[in-house]
Amino acid sequence: MIKKEGLGWRIIIDSSRNKFPILIGGDSWAIELTNSEWKSLIEVVNDLFNQYLEIKQQLMGDEDITLELARDTWFAILKGDQYGWGLKLILNASGSFNRGAEVSWPRTVTESVVNAMRIMWDSCYL
Repeated sequence: MIKKEGLGWRIIIDSSRNKFPILIGGDSWAIELTNSEWKSLIEVVNDLFNQYLEIKQQLMGDEDITLELARDTWFAILKGDQYGWGLKLILNASGSFNRGAEVSWPRTVTESVVNAMRIMWDSCYL
């Protein structure tokens, strides 16, 4: 089992669990994911974060930005400014489990959770 957590977030990968080996969570919520949902989530979050990094230096003062990206079963929304950002994720009901969820992390923890996602993905799947 691999577990990473911080103030306002947690990610657990437990390969002994067959259907839902990944858990992501916030202060008052958690959802279990399949491996394919996790893989798709990592791709969406990485792409959205990279778009933010490209645009962030062009923002002026407290100018707000909203970036949206849909892929596979995920719809991701990044809202912030050049100093930080929050992340909202929507898992659309589809596939054999036909379930959906809507989750978010505030700007105070988003960068930490995204960095942990990248590290966990690299250590488990590359």
